[in-house]
Amino acid sequence: MTKIKLLFIVSFACVWFAAKGAHAADPSADIYSIQYSADGKYVVTGGAAGDGLSADHKFTGGIKIWTASTGKLVKAFGQHVKLRSIFGTRYGRVGKRDWGIRSFKDIVLNGSYPDGKIILLPSSLGRVGATGKDRAPDFIGAALTFSGKAPRRIELGSKPPAPGNCGKNPYTFNYIGPVVPSENGKFAAVVVNVCKPVRSDDGSNKIMGYRYDSSLDVVNLSTLKTVKTFKSIDAGVYALGISNNGRRVAFVGSERFAVIDVSTGKRHVVETYNDPFFQIPRQFSMLNFSPDGKELVSLRYVYHIDSGKETSLPWKNKDIEKADPSYVKIAPNLSYFVVIIPKPTAVVFGDDGLPHAYGKADRIVLLNAHTGKETRLHITKNLEDGKRCVAAISPDSKHVAVACMGGLIKVFDARTGKVVWHKQNVGYNQQESDSKFIQASTDTGLPTPLPEMLADAGFGGR
Repeated sequence: MTKIKLLFIVSFACVWFAAKGAHAADPSADIYSIQYSADGKYVVTGGAAGDGLSADHKFTGGIKIWTASTGKLVKAFGQHVKLRSIFGTRYGRVGKRDWGIRSFKDIVLNGSYPDGKIILLPSSLGRVGATGKDRAPDFIGAALTFSGKAPRRIELGSKPPAPGNCGKNPYTFNYIGPVVPSENGKFAAVVVNVCKPVRSDDGSNKIMGYRYDSSLDVVNLSTLKTVKTFKSIDAGVYALGISNNGRRVAFVGSERFAVIDVSTGKRHVVETYNDPFFQIPRQFSMLNFSPDGKELVSLRYVYHIDSGKETSLPWKNKDIEKADPSYVKIAPNLSYFVVIIPKPTAVVFGDDGLPHAYGKADRIVLLNAHTGKETRLHITKNLEDGKRCVAAISPDSKHVAVACMGGLIKVFDARTGKVVWHKQNVGYNQQESDSKFIQASTDTGLPTPLPEMLADAGFGGR
């Protein structure tokens, strides 16, 4: 795997590893996903706490909506039964350690409250069973409205693949993945993988091995319809990304690193790889586009797609890149990155039979895209619950929201790194947690606008 391929691949799945292996139940306060609404007025979190009955329904459900400015809880909904009604028990995640779809871990927010909708978009879907009986699903996810109506399936646009027929190898089955939304929640790119035997060309028709044939669907998440399908883009895909306008899809496969223009099908090949061998990764990765879709942005480079020009970013400290971050996002105004670096964590089971993570908190850093200056966000003290975290950047780039296992939410001023408001134990209902629930604390001052430093340096097409 070459330099540019490594630099553009950013994993987004391993932030959930702390509680894997615990399929019986999830801690009621754990948060696995956080998103800003399109207008920036709300923050939506997704996680556990979907099965219990509560006298106070305001706090019940795995999906919670908060006002972005103050942290006031607006609405809570989403029971685990909603997931089971869509995904059932037959299909699990491919490329992850967890085979059960139990909590709201792959949330995409399309639009804003109360007129938008929540998209449940697992990064992969498949089923491992007896050889010859594996079948990839004919859907890619589900949509829930804020009104609490029954979830609706998002159907697969291309023809569902036939049952797997690739011998006895448990890693050669048909599956869907990676599945990646655009940063603004308007589009999604979906890879459909069909395993096929490779036969000799000497006329004997002998099976020489097996390979994947990967096709691509582009889905409009506002209409929940597939708008374009591309057949046979590669033989297995490791990383995927789609621009905010839905006009470009980038992928790293076993054979090539390329960008597809959706309207014309034109391919901009960044790299090709000789003698490829594809193996399903434990988690898929995400490629970051600039907001205008003209560049691919990594921690070290900005790659202009049309010209093929690659510009290095001026880092002095390379420790972050070497630390194998689990999450990297560029702010919409291209002025800073949010980087999450996992720390070693021990998982133990308490008297309640639930897994609890102890150890050092994830390191979360704001990295100035112009100077490389690091601002570390203070999340929590050592040896407390809830160390695995996720993050989101507000549409105006002024705030960073962080949510962690253990029910911790913090919103930071991206310019100063100071906390604007925070909550803890948000998975508990009010009745059972009068002594536990900590109300949001809000700073009085509003953050000042961020300078568009990268724009001044000539990046982002500005």
